[in-house]
Amino acid sequence: MAAEQGEPILSASFKVLFDKLDSPIIKDSSPNWGIDADLEKLEETLLMIETVLVDAEQQINKKTQQRKKEALKKWLNELNHLVYDTEDILDEYAIYVEQYQVCFSIPSEIKHQIESGVKNINERLEKLKNIMTILGLKVVHVEGRMINEMVRRPRTSSLLDESCFYGRETDKAKIIARLLMVDGIDNEKNFEVLPIVGMGGLGKTTLAQSIFNDENVEKHFKLRAWVCVSEEVDTVKITKAILESATRDAVSLSDLDPLQCLLKDTLNKKRFLIVLDDVWNEDPHAWDILRVPFTNGEKGSRIIVTTRSERVSSIMGTLPVHRLNGLENEFCWSIFRKSAFLNDITLNAHPNLKEIGKKIVNKCKGVPLAVKSLGGLLHSKIEEGEWEYVLTSEIWELDKDGIMPALRLSYLHLPPHLKRCFAYCSIFPKDYLFKKEELVLLWMGEGFIHPMRNRQMEDIGREYFDELCFRSFFHQFHERSYFNEKLTFVMHDMIHDLAQFISKDVCFRIEEPHDENDDKLWNIPNLMKARHLSIFSESKYYKHEKLFDALYKVKSSRTFLLGGLSSVEKLEVSSGKSIVRIPHLLEKLDILFETWRFLRVLCLRNLSIKKLPDSIGNLKLLRFLDLSYTKIGRLPQSVCSLYHLQILLLEGLDYIKELPENISSSLDNQLVDIQIVKINTYRYRVAPGNGRKNGVEELKLRCRCIRAENIIISGLENVVVNVNKDDVNFKNYQDPQMLTLVWDNVFRGMGERSMAEKIIECIKPANMKLRELTIKGYYGERFPNWMAEMSNLWKLELDRCRCNFLPPLRKLRFLRISGMDICEGEWCSGGGIEIHQVKDKEVLFPCLQFFNISSCPKLKGLPFYRYPALKTLSIMNCKELTTIFTSPQISSSSAFAQGQQLPNLNRLSIYKCPKLRALAALTPFPSLESLEIAVCEELESLPEQMYNFTSLYYLKIYKCPRLMTFPNEGLPTNKLK
Repeated sequence: MAAEQGEPILSASFKVLFDKLDSPIIKDSSPNWGIDADLEKLEETLLMIETVLVDAEQQINKKTQQRKKEALKKWLNELNHLVYDTEDILDEYAIYVEQYQVCFSIPSEIKHQIESGVKNINERLEKLKNIMTILGLKVVHVEGRMINEMVRRPRTSSLLDESCFYGRETDKAKIIARLLMVDGIDNEKNFEVLPIVGMGGLGKTTLAQSIFNDENVEKHFKLRAWVCVSEEVDTVKITKAILESATRDAVSLSDLDPLQCLLKDTLNKKRFLIVLDDVWNEDPHAWDILRVPFTNGEKGSRIIVTTRSERVSSIMGTLPVHRLNGLENEFCWSIFRKSAFLNDITLNAHPNLKEIGKKIVNKCKGVPLAVKSLGGLLHSKIEEGEWEYVLTSEIWELDKDGIMPALRLSYLHLPPHLKRCFAYCSIFPKDYLFKKEELVLLWMGEGFIHPMRNRQMEDIGREYFDELCFRSFFHQFHERSYFNEKLTFVMHDMIHDLAQFISKDVCFRIEEPHDENDDKLWNIPNLMKARHLSIFSESKYYKHEKLFDALYKVKSSRTFLLGGLSSVEKLEVSSGKSIVRIPHLLEKLDILFETWRFLRVLCLRNLSIKKLPDSIGNLKLLRFLDLSYTKIGRLPQSVCSLYHLQILLLEGLDYIKELPENISSSLDNQLVDIQIVKINTYRYRVAPGNGRKNGVEELKLRCRCIRAENIIISGLENVVVNVNKDDVNFKNYQDPQMLTLVWDNVFRGMGERSMAEKIIECIKPANMKLRELTIKGYYGERFPNWMAEMSNLWKLELDRCRCNFLPPLRKLRFLRISGMDICEGEWCSGGGIEIHQVKDKEVLFPCLQFFNISSCPKLKGLPFYRYPALKTLSIMNCKELTTIFTSPQISSSSAFAQGQQLPNLNRLSIYKCPKLRALAALTPFPSLESLEIAVCEELESLPEQMYNFTSLYYLKIYKCPRLMTFPNEGLPTNKLK
């Protein structure tokens, strides 16, 4: 359908073009470049053509003469590519305007390149305008068409909702009865295979999920595993996936033999149920290999296979096939009603819509996916005309290319901006699991997200994503590997087919051939016109010469996503004349980048490349660069010349310690357009003020774009001006999980103390996700108020701080204090939260498990509170320590006497505490397993009741010269080593 190929994507693209033509950078500079008249003509022609796009769409969707339909398709396709070319020229022109601010400095070849490019666009537009007249396209008013405004919808859940399981109870009961039979058809087999066969969208996977999670099924089978097979043919991957699902552990093996042996042992004498979902591979040999370990299971084991292919069911099945038919209209109506109407009140208030809705359901022919899709399309719409438009659309009579009319119709009624975003998703393979953030960032890189005043682009993109989810274009997917915690999404096969059909002339995906001699992959028609290109392969059959020969045909790609080519060691990118050959697979990629000057998105994630060359800076239009999980050790300085770069992903780069200095300075001066930098650990040192910079502005600029699990900020003593509470924060961005704040200089006076308190109060993680906090050299008197608000904070390290007090931290599990030379006694009550605010004054750290305190020369003892969860206590190099606890009531405390003060302490270590004389108050420690005392020169005695340390098995005492004897009652002897 040309409508899918042209108008829907074009309608969004035209708006982008008009915005660019209206921008000050193009409008104000065009006279100096001598192209103002050409740009005016271009805009006028585009405005004229835009008005007939609706008519072109409608004529293709009607019973138009086939010959005219083909002409319309060709016209729309050429217009689509012309719009892409126009946007490329305008973007390149804008870069040159920024680069050559003074008109007489413009190199003649650059000026000629832009002039000829714009003239060529106008000539092509003029030809299309003439064809438009010949085709008889007219202006169509759109008042009566459906309104495509976005509506915020409630979010869906990733788990199977049994309340949405309609009309398959009989199917479910029949299948479960077969599964629970002790004996199958063939009594000699330990396992049987039950195929569920049906067309796409009928609910095979949903039915299998309901069966898999049935209570009786769970009780019957000792071991269960779920694997989405799809078009996968690699038995190694499938075997590994079965193991990981069954054991809920990651498997590092990569060879078939050890994997199959491990799976055989795992299944040994266990009754198992394995679901192989969405199987496409019709090769009997592959199944013969895969099935070998299954024979080791207990008799009565079952395998469920869901597939569209009758041939797959005949190859794999041993039990009679369960064929899934269309859902009865009664149940389809229930699905539609839930999707289309807010509630029964809305349904009853519009009886006419109910009647139209039932007619629409009848046209869906019992396919739940189509019913749900159209229900989402009409959700909350109450205009009868909108419903009638869906019912009477002639698209129902078009069923070519295997794309269901109902799904086409749902697509056609997406808002233009969502059509573009959805069609782009065809660059992913079928069953590809993607995360919301991943796709939103790609959309940002492609320029698909329309900016709104006072709104973050990423927030707008999330709304796009949620809307597509609500309309059933994306589905939440609960990964069965169990060790991936992040929510993922997937497109149903039929939805993916739709996306691929819509974008077939602009989005190309190259996947691995299944056969060494398969040449079809490289002879893709119209590949030279590809605008978005992805490669997904790990095939040993790749003919890499043919791969790159094919890629040379691509002249104007905006997207290059590369995955699976993991043997690359070095990548050279150059748009100059010199070509450096690259070892292994990508030795010709250099030439590709010389051709692809319009590249916006470059993803080299997971490749084994170790070096990114300086020539990466020549990709001037690049907005998105993903180098995550490569082996790159440093970024070249030339990355800073990517002035339009918005997203830089550096996750999993263990060898990168810091960003290049010129990237940092560019962030400071906003010379680049970077909005997001993702990196595992981000280290930044605030530079001393120089009259223009004061440290605060630097922090603000970095915090607006840095996304890191671990952020380390040092040189905070260089922030020397007054700051407001919201000057520096992580608001609207992903909070770090680990934060380190460092003051490097020695404390010089009370003025600096006040400044430090203001600074640390400003650096507040907005969403309270902080898990680990380290503060070094801080000379404020009080810790920030926000520290006590961090509900997820479990680890705190304080080094060389000058605070007297700590706030109560109710969930803290790990506390390390070192170098606090003014820390004396009751340092755990204050910091803005007085001790009387704690409900149980005796329990300040109820979750604390590990406590390490060192180099606190004035500390005389720990505060006397209960530590009910404490397991390890370590005290080192505290010269004034005379006792473990400082409270005068310690000797008479009944709670302490009963061992309730530290009921779970199992390891106590005391080192270099020269004034510690006795441990008399340490009895009893009911859980203490290890006691180590060293270099305590004044220690004279151990606790008299030490024989009651019934759990003690390790005792080490050395360099305690005044300790002459053990307690009179002796030591525990049952476990002690």
